[in-house]
Amino acid sequence: MTSTLPSAGTLVFLQGTGGPDPVPAETIRGQLALESDLSRYTVLDVAWAAGAAAEASVVPALPPRYRNGADAAAAELPGADGGRGLALAGMDVLRAAAAPWPPTTGPAAPATEAAAAAAEEQLLAGSVQRLVLGLVTDAAVRRRVPLAEAASDFSRSILYYLRRGDAARSVIADALRILPQDAPVILFGHSLGGVAAVDLLTTPDWAAAGSRVDLLVTAGSQSPWLYLLGALAHLSPGMPGRMPVPWLNFWDERDLLSFCAEEVFAGRGTVIRDVELASNEPFPASHSAYFTDPALYAAVREALAGTGPARDRSGPDAGV
Repeated sequence: MTSTLPSAGTLVFLQGTGGPDPVPAETIRGQLALESDLSRYTVLDVAWAAGAAAEASVVPALPPRYRNGADAAAAELPGADGGRGLALAGMDVLRAAAAPWPPTTGPAAPATEAAAAAAEEQLLAGSVQRLVLGLVTDAAVRRRVPLAEAASDFSRSILYYLRRGDAARSVIADALRILPQDAPVILFGHSLGGVAAVDLLTTPDWAAAGSRVDLLVTAGSQSPWLYLLGALAHLSPGMPGRMPVPWLNFWDERDLLSFCAEEVFAGRGTVIRDVELASNEPFPASHSAYFTDPALYAAVREALAGTGPARDRSGPDAGV
């Protein structure tokens, strides 16, 4: 018999890294509207990292040469020559050309023509590597200010969560606590938001918190990786603990920040399922492509329909 979904509920969205961005939540609202059984869901965007450091310039921490007309000066730094990598690679080739080839004496002399060809190929590969790394380094030096600023913005919420994880999870818990308890609740975490969601739901006293969560959804989440490293707040290999609600984890082969949860968390919860999506986007665009994929919302609808009768609370008995 097919389960009937309640007509309305709440999707609580937890953004990942970077500064506050209303676009993902708006995108989710638009996609839910297209999925008939989820069209009346309310989307609550929880700013769990609102306490993170304010946006600040990194320029004072860089060498003095970057501080006056940062971008213009950085583009013309002495020695930041785009041809440096090419010159280094050329020196390798010139040194090789000056020596007899293939070497005929010494312990490193190739014993066969095939070995000589392999050695030559290795030399050329090393030269190409130096060329590429040199060009990339020179470009990064010239653009160090904007690169550092972007890295700082990306890292603000990460550093905040590492330092104030309890406070971040309290913000999420407070948001869940005030939701209506007579309608389904989906907790949807993207990237680091998914890590925060897993950490919250696996808190030892979560069942006593009195907040309803029917389904955990993560996309592009690092929770499985961090679990294996022993870096989650409450779950680690060899220690007790479990996921108290069904969990749907989305990953994309082209999203280098996504990981699979089924095998890693086997036996840790009621239903934990990985779902692969294929955005065909390059990284890092693939890391944010989940929100526009209709397959994600169809899978969420199916998973929610399978969670059985409405429950008053989440907890150890939650799930199928």
